[in-house]
Amino acid sequence: MTDLEERLRRDLHQISQRVGPESIRPLREPPARRRSRAVRWLAPVAAVAAVLAVVTGVSLASRSQGHRPATQPPPVPPEPVGPMPRFYVTAWQTYAGSNHGRQIPTFAVVHDSATGATLATVRVPTLTDSQGGTQGPSITAAADDRTFLITEQSDTPKAIRFYLLRVARGGRSATLSRLALSIPGYLSVSDVALSPDGRRIAMDVQHCSVKTQSCPYTGVRVVTIATGAASTWTTRANGAPFNVSWAGRDRVAFEWQSGVRTPPAGQQTGYRLLSLTGPGRNLLAARAIGSPAAEPTFYVPAALVTADGSMVITSTVQNIPDGHGRYTVVGKVVELSASTGQLLRVLRKVTVRHATGGQNGTAGQLDQGCNVLSLGPSGVHVLVDCFGFGRLDDRRFTPLPGFPSPSSSGIGGQEASAW
Repeated sequence: MTDLEERLRRDLHQISQRVGPESIRPLREPPARRRSRAVRWLAPVAAVAAVLAVVTGVSLASRSQGHRPATQPPPVPPEPVGPMPRFYVTAWQTYAGSNHGRQIPTFAVVHDSATGATLATVRVPTLTDSQGGTQGPSITAAADDRTFLITEQSDTPKAIRFYLLRVARGGRSATLSRLALSIPGYLSVSDVALSPDGRRIAMDVQHCSVKTQSCPYTGVRVVTIATGAASTWTTRANGAPFNVSWAGRDRVAFEWQSGVRTPPAGQQTGYRLLSLTGPGRNLLAARAIGSPAAEPTFYVPAALVTADGSMVITSTVQNIPDGHGRYTVVGKVVELSASTGQLLRVLRKVTVRHATGGQNGTAGQLDQGCNVLSLGPSGVHVLVDCFGFGRLDDRRFTPLPGFPSPSSSGIGGQEASAW
């Protein structure tokens, strides 16, 4: 059984276990989203919505030391210098004001990046499925710190909507407009990213089959907002791209997950950097870059590539048993070399002790709780949710407000934020 088959089987089983006469309600909690650049695989089959999460951790690929002593640490590239974005925007949903479960309010909230203070709130039309449920919004940002893209999706019926949020110069107001863009109905989309210039949208697209457990058509699609014109880099190899994000103006990073246990040469799982100005439209011609390694939880934290293509910023979670049925869970935000995958720096480390094991234990829940959400244009400033939401300025972490807790009428598992 291949990795894609196993993920599809597991997710369909989990979905079926959630459904019962006592559990059906008009309003259901959406699956946890990772990012604005959150990672989900949607199987485009009528009446079946399979959300597959793929896992990545950190690959400590060996790096040639030449004549340097073996104990000498690898050189760290100089950090780009740039100001912290003035604003960050969170997109979330809540049960509050849901009119007895018949409506799910969705909000986009503009925050001051320095203090976390709320500057403006905009209500976003909620896209719900035929049962009144919702997947929750995702959000990405352009490099101007004032243009944001909010995406909402539905499985049954399958639909996708794009909204541009434009923040006023002082951040005290914002306007929302729906984009007149559509995606062919036979394609599914999981991750969406707004280009640094705010003019294009990159997304992964798949045409997959539950019956054959494969994706006969898959690729990365780049759409020009003003005209709707689309260019697609595709492959018929069995697998799918995830974690689509921009790395500068003309490159898109993505994680390729092969659908076969032993993929042919050139189809191995890992992150790639696609040049939009290069020749041809072969997705797997994109060059391989330093990649995180798979973890046992089959979960893929997002990996973001700096604009110059030199570094990959991602996260990893390690569960360490204490011998008494409990675990110490260590979450890290890390910086890897894009050329080798070697660990350059640990930007943040968070330790949670005495976590419980088992299917419903806290250790398993924390496995998906450390993620990078958005990278500032300079690459130094990162929005993260690693057992707590906040910003990283180089290695300095500042907690920030962002999302309502489930206990205060919020929907859990939300971490859609960008700057």
